[in-house]
Amino acid sequence: MTDPFAENAPSSVSPHALYPVIAGFLETVLNQLLYREAVLKQARVRLTGKTLALCLAEPEMQFTLVFSEKQLDVISRWEDSADCVLQTRFMTLLKLRDKQQLSALIRSGDITIDGDMQVIQHFSALLDMAEWDPAHYLAPYLGDVAAQTLTQLAVKGGQFIRNAVCRQKDYLSGAVTREWALAPSAPEAAHFCDEVSSAAQAAAELDVRLSRLEKRAGTGHETE
Repeated sequence: MTDPFAENAPSSVSPHALYPVIAGFLETVLNQLLYREAVLKQARVRLTGKTLALCLAEPEMQFTLVFSEKQLDVISRWEDSADCVLQTRFMTLLKLRDKQQLSALIRSGDITIDGDMQVIQHFSALLDMAEWDPAHYLAPYLGDVAAQTLTQLAVKGGQFIRNAVCRQKDYLSGAVTREWALAPSAPEAAHFCDEVSSAAQAAAELDVRLSRLEKRAGTGHETE
């Protein structure tokens, strides 16, 4: 008998089904950061008509950034080859906001670049020039005071979470260190094993003696 509730239950969502949603979110954020300010126009011109593929390992996903004069499109499925392919992790990708770190990231192997090197250089420079203060973008909607207050609360909340994580890491590290200090050394462990072996041998010898005594006692009773 089939279960009607099981038939109507929604199937699990595939991670690939979320790619268009994530791409839309990235597109909105990047357009707000990079295409709203007129002062960034010169930096954007260098990227017009270029494509940059982002291949992320953690989490595993791929997006292609398509730069035009008026906007940036983020495509989750891009069939053509991109002008530049960047392979890295998501947390490392955030470091591209500082263009001074690009060379260090390449030398350390944290990012791998195939194709036109200038594309990633111009993109990193554009990110470096962008205004990353959330209050700057919230002010037109909430007002300067409310936007600044909300931003400060968000920053303090992030700091609280980071501090809590750091404290938890320190606690775990201290616990492991204390447990390691209490653990016996190799000579102590060897000595303990020798003592156990000696005790086991003594117990075996005692058992043999008791068996002999029982046999002698039984023989004496029979003689009587």
